[in-house]
Amino acid sequence: MVKSAPIPDDCQPLTDAVGRGEVQLVALARGQYPGHRLAKDILPGLRTIGYWDAHGKQTWGLPMHRNEGIEICCLLRGACQFATDETTWNLSPGDVTITRPWQRHRVGNPHIHASKLFWLILDVADDTGTGVWEIPEWVGPDASSRRELLRVFRRNQRNFIPDGEARLRQTIEQGCESLAQPGPFGTAATSALINQVMVSVARILMVETHDSAQDVQGFNQTILQFYRGLEYSVETAAEPWTVDNVARSCRIGVTYLTAACREIFHMTPMEQLNRIRLEHAARLLVKEPATTITRIALRCGFNSSQYFANRFKRHFGRTPGDYRSHHER
Repeated sequence: MVKSAPIPDDCQPLTDAVGRGEVQLVALARGQYPGHRLAKDILPGLRTIGYWDAHGKQTWGLPMHRNEGIEICCLLRGACQFATDETTWNLSPGDVTITRPWQRHRVGNPHIHASKLFWLILDVADDTGTGVWEIPEWVGPDASSRRELLRVFRRNQRNFIPDGEARLRQTIEQGCESLAQPGPFGTAATSALINQVMVSVARILMVETHDSAQDVQGFNQTILQFYRGLEYSVETAAEPWTVDNVARSCRIGVTYLTAACREIFHMTPMEQLNRIRLEHAARLLVKEPATTITRIALRCGFNSSQYFANRFKRHFGRTPGDYRSHHER
């Protein structure tokens, strides 16, 4: 069983498109992401920031993938489709998208249109192993401001913001010039751009963010978002999840995850996962009558057909075969 968080995407389709001369790429990056390499001591926690400028018809897109940090994108020109497991949006210039750590999303359907798209990915992992989110110290003037930013991004799980007045778009267009400037001045300008984007997006999210004495940091919202993603995707739910890597994906500790799941779902984390897998299996049994029960069990993440049959009967009161026969009538 896998015991670590999923592997982040490496944007290989974008890299290949740049290599073919189809797209202009201007980016600062570290790790697996394409772009000019960031030195270790420059803006720690920033995974990548940049933009692509794609002219004409494109034959590539970014399929469903995950990134390890908070990702904010803004369409600066053209048109583009963006989707999570739950919803799809057709972006217009000025529209903003937000994904949280390890949330699945894609850009294109399956290809992108001629477009100019800005992005930044900020890692909010900590080094203590507790799973608590932390924003790098160069973001915000003080620790209190950083905690408030995180609270807003946790509490409001919105993925799409229409920017009708295009104010943020204008700010980003101007700030993109700093990405090609080497040296301390370019670094300072990039830092200022990231701070402005984070604060601007947070201000919009704050309008719909409500305080709760039970979930002041928004951890439960993150857990709900994670399991909601599993409900929308058979493939994601079928991955070899463990309590440890569910907690890592939600950026919380195992103890908190277990207690929160009992409060939210009245189940343990793995019981909630199995419930979602069983619901997927039930739909497939009816939708795909020619597919064997064993194949459906494996497809939904169960390694044993007997275990699947026992859990299915306990949950639905019927064996998988009886359930299928009953719904075929």
